[in-house]
Amino acid sequence: MPEIDAAAARFHEDGYVILRSVVARDLVRQLRDLIEHRYRDPATHAAGPGLDLVRGGVSLMRMFEYHQAFRDMMTLSPIIDLAEALLGPDCHVVAQNALRTPTGKGIVNWHIDGELFNPLLAHLRHIPKDALPVPCFSLNAMVLLSDTPTEEYGPTQVVAGSHLSGRTPPRNQTLPDGARATTLFARAGDVYLVNNQTWHRGAQNRSSHTRYLLTTTYGRRFISQRFYPFLNYRMPEHVLNGASERLLRLLGQHDKGPFG
Repeated sequence: MPEIDAAAARFHEDGYVILRSVVARDLVRQLRDLIEHRYRDPATHAAGPGLDLVRGGVSLMRMFEYHQAFRDMMTLSPIIDLAEALLGPDCHVVAQNALRTPTGKGIVNWHIDGELFNPLLAHLRHIPKDALPVPCFSLNAMVLLSDTPTEEYGPTQVVAGSHLSGRTPPRNQTLPDGARATTLFARAGDVYLVNNQTWHRGAQNRSSHTRYLLTTTYGRRFISQRFYPFLNYRMPEHVLNGASERLLRLLGQHDKGPFG
């Protein structure tokens, strides 16, 4: 599809791409209300570290377990079509978390997600044309559930092209000389896909409104799924009920491969 090809080209060049008006307003409201309901449920906070449902006070884990509406977001077009174009037709979901960022909070330190995959890029003056595009191994599809029209609302910020630097950013709020932040101003229902090697952060929410964001992380087949408690994790049966073949694959039902 030409639109997917164009979005993939922008993603490879900049390390991110924005898709506008992907999620309908009524679904945005439903997802936002469900996140708030789960956060306010005493059982969520009483679950303890053995279930790892709330991390850092702002991140709710494995939302697909909580309600089918989150599970079905995994196969929403054009998000999944672009993810598969970037990661391959056998990609899967690595994680799905919701960020509930109240006033004064934010994931304000610059970071990449996970390990640095291409440190050798830091030693190249220019990437050879026949080596482009540099493969993406994992990405975040961030569904905005709140409007972020100004920096006051704590929007996501990225450093365009940093996925090709072969470096990690300083784990603080200050970028090194020469690095410039791009602020992703967006409306609820917009989606941005961000390479997990792209430097990014969530600015502090200085508004009086809580900011809501649903993040589904997709990875290539060899990238491990991160469903806590990992070795002993078992997919709940209700998550699998009625799932399509595509969704089952995203949840981890793969054909046999070279290692088993």
